[in-house]
Amino acid sequence: MANLSEAPQNQTLGQVLAHVSRLVGRRRSTKLAGIGLHHAQGMILSQLWRNDGLPQLELARALHIQPPTASNTLQRMERDGWVTRRREDADQRVVRVYMTEKARNLHEELRALFRELDHELSSALTVQEQKDFKKTLLKVHDYLAATAEEPCCPPQAPETSKGQKK
Repeated sequence: MANLSEAPQNQTLGQVLAHVSRLVGRRRSTKLAGIGLHHAQGMILSQLWRNDGLPQLELARALHIQPPTASNTLQRMERDGWVTRRREDADQRVVRVYMTEKARNLHEELRALFRELDHELSSALTVQEQKDFKKTLLKVHDYLAATAEEPCCPPQAPETSKGQKK
């Protein structure tokens, strides 16, 4: 991809978004490496802190990754002592993912890392620009998720006639 500073006005929205996404991803990866995690592992732990014991398939969907990719990452995380996986007694097809004590002990450090990254990202924008940017990105996300050929995202809450989520 061309350097963004050369001619940003000549780049498409998709090119700029892809470039910014890579920059954010690199920044996040560097920060996570400092505490011994890879990018996807940090995202998995972030999901599990909100909902420990998620089924592996739901975890993959929440992170917009393919189930085999999630499985490979979880195998490494299990090997390294970050998570355990257990089949449900009632339905052996369902594999649930649980954090270990090692992962739980890292929670505050990882939250601080994500807050720091968020502060870095938002420091270039005014408060109103942050709100507008987030609203716009969520609109694009919802459109892309709704029109994806394969479902990758958790379903959004249905909206009422007034446009509010139920």
